[in-house]
This record gives sequence, C-alpha cells and structure tokens, in this order.
Amino acid sequence: MKKDNFKSALALILIFAVFALILAGVNVFTAPIIESNGSAQELAPLLSVMPEAKGFETLYDVNASGSTLAEVPETVQGIYAETSGLGYALRLSTTQGYTGEPIELTMAVDAEGKISGIELTAYPDSKDFGAEYPGSFLGQDSAMAEVGLVAGVTYSSKAFKDAVSDGFAALIANGLVGAGVKSDAQLLLEQLPAVFPGMVNAEGVAQYEERELAGGEFTYIQQVMKAANGCGFAYVAADGDKSYLAVCNAQGACRVYDAEGADVTGSVNPSLLEEVTADAAANQEVFAEREMSRLGKLVAEGAELTALPLDNVFSTVTGAYLIKDGGTEYYGFSARALGYSNLPMICYFVLDGNGAIVAMTAEEFILMGDYFTDYELDEAQYKAGFAGLTADTWTGEQALISGATVSSNAVADAATDVFDAFKTVTENGGEGQ
Repeated sequence: MKKDNFKSALALILIFAVFALILAGVNVFTAPIIESNGSAQELAPLLSVMPEAKGFETLYDVNASGSTLAEVPETVQGIYAETSGLGYALRLSTTQGYTGEPIELTMAVDAEGKISGIELTAYPDSKDFGAEYPGSFLGQDSAMAEVGLVAGVTYSSKAFKDAVSDGFAALIANGLVGAGVKSDAQLLLEQLPAVFPGMVNAEGVAQYEERELAGGEFTYIQQVMKAANGCGFAYVAADGDKSYLAVCNAQGACRVYDAEGADVTGSVNPSLLEEVTADAAANQEVFAEREMSRLGKLVAEGAELTALPLDNVFSTVTGAYLIKDGGTEYYGFSARALGYSNLPMICYFVLDGNGAIVAMTAEEFILMGDYFTDYELDEAQYKAGFAGLTADTWTGEQALISGATVSSNAVADAATDVFDAFKTVTENGGEGQ
C-alpha cells in the first residue's frame, strides 16, 4: 500500500471511531430516559425544551387511558413530569390558526410555574408570526403579562398563545403549579371586547397598536392603544392607587371603567378624563371629508350632509350623518369592521327614515388573499342585495360570500353596527343616556 493511501485509510478509521464514541456517549446519556419513557421520537421534543432533564414520567397522554389528571383541554396532547423535580414538559396541538391545520408546540414549565423552554414543532400557515414570537413566552407564568399578539398574524399567534394558556390551565387545575397573577393593565384590557367592540375582530380579539408615551408628558395615562381600524383609542390610566380603562371613539366620545367593569365616567377625576379626551382628539385620524364624499355619491348630487354625534356608540361606526335631499331625509353611516388579515373593510350605508337600507358600498371589498386568490365578486349584484333590509329582516347571512367568509363577515359586522347606530341616533341624537 502506498504511503498516501495508508494515511487516508487511517484518517477514515479515526473519523469512524470518533463518531462511534460520540454515539455511544449519547446512547449512555439518553438510554435510561428512553427506556423509562418509551419512544425516542416522543422523547426528542421534550429534551429539546428541557435538555437538562434526567427522566420523564408520563402524567397524561391523549392516546392512552388511565390518566389521573382532570380538566385537561383537548389542545393538550401530553403532560410529563421531569423525574428530578425540574418541572413539566407538555405537548400541545391547536387547529385554531388561520388554515385550521394543526399548529404543534412543546413547552417546558419549571417548578416555579414559569416557561423555561418552548419550541414550535409544526406550523402549517403561510403567514408566519416570526421566530422571535415563541421566545417572548420564556420566563412567563400563566398570566403571560409580557406576551401580546402579532399584528397581521392574529389568528395564528392567538392560537399559539391560547394553546400555551391551555397547557397552564391543565397544570394549575391539577395542582402541579400555581397560577400567575395578572397585572392591573391586563385585567383592564380584558374588558375591551365588552366596552369597545369596535376595536375587536371576528375572533373576539382586540386589534391595536400600542403608542409609546413621552416621559413626563402625562399625569394619568400609562398606556395608549390605537385601534387597528382607526375607530378610536383605549387607555390604561391611574389616579393614585386606582387603575382605569378609558375608551374614546372616533368622534371623541369617551367612557371610563374601573377594575370591576363599572362605568365611572361621571365620578372619575375630571382631570383624568380631560387628559384622555385631549390625547384622543390630538391623535385621531379625521374621516369626515372622505365619508361625506362617499355617502354623497350614494344619493342625489347636491344633497346636504350634516354630521351627527356618536356619544354612545363604541362600535365600528366612525361617522353618522343626516342627509337632506330636497324634502327627503336619509341617514348615512361609515363603518370600519376588521376583515381579511385584520384589514379594515370600510363600508358606507344610506338608510331611509324608517331604517331600511337604500344603498351601500365599500371603499374596497378586500376578498383576495392567500386562501381564495381566484375568487371573483359581482359587486353590483352583491351591493344591490342589501337594499330594503331593515334591522328586523337583517340576519347577517345576506352578507356572506362562499369562499370569502372572513371578509364578508366584516361586512356583516359593519351592517349590524350601522343598524344599532341608526337606532341610537334616531332615539337620542347620538347623545349618551
């Protein structure tokens, strides 16, 4: 054998020997754990989120019987106790993302009830919430005070967060970890769907962008949330040791709620209300010119439009107008419901004095997207289908479009809000009762 060939052969032998030693070492480390837990395929993701584990005891397996754990949500596929007391590992799967296909994740919760490891193991949706999002859960307890949702990927990021919540719920219900304490701001913001539904999408999730506050500029305001559809603002404010949620609609009307959800607008410190109202007025986008132009085109040229107050309206409706066309009076409304990809579906409606729809249109029917790219809409026929509908004959189904349910649900929400706003405006002129 030539000298060069001999060296090459020797090098290959050494390489194989090193790999054999590495594999043997891995086997020595993992074999006892695998032996006590069964499948290495099942074990791998658990070790990935809890690499220092000595072993795992299966407490719950969705595919096995005999578990002593109770109140385990269907999202939870498996719960495992680390044998040396480090905490718990969980396998989770949810179909509540955008496509409805399973999003799967594995997380580790330490003995103090905080997330020590978390990984996404299956993600079918085309709109990605980013590699950084799962990492934002690290160190969080069940309150998840520092975890939000990803703008534009709300369905899937909410599904991910809800799955984590389900995992915590199973651990807490069975006395394995203690519940985290939610902050005052979290508890207040949980009221948003009830007190300002205009900021909420069809999934019941408030959609907003938090605006940073300049240091020392505010006395009471602690957080500001701008609605994603531009219909107003929500504020977390404090006066002494009391915290409040204040909401302001696009017309500047404000309401203040305490931690128990009671409307305290009339009794709260007037300076707090003034500060919130002033900030909303300074930062609210004005839609009146655009709304009046659009609504004017739905009636006869030369019709006179007068803005009406919306003091008691906190829906997606951002504008209400009395329209006089000769001797006939109509009511015009603009609504900005959240549709596909949480984009605002800006709709305009004209109602007669009896509350029947005379005409409707939208700035754009946002129906084209990742999951229905070939869909076509006969807009004229669709819009004509609303004519004559009243609050009594409206069911919501008249707006639905097969293959574009997310967007057409937004149109349905807008129409529902318009009928409610018409009732408020005609009963009390938009004034708060």
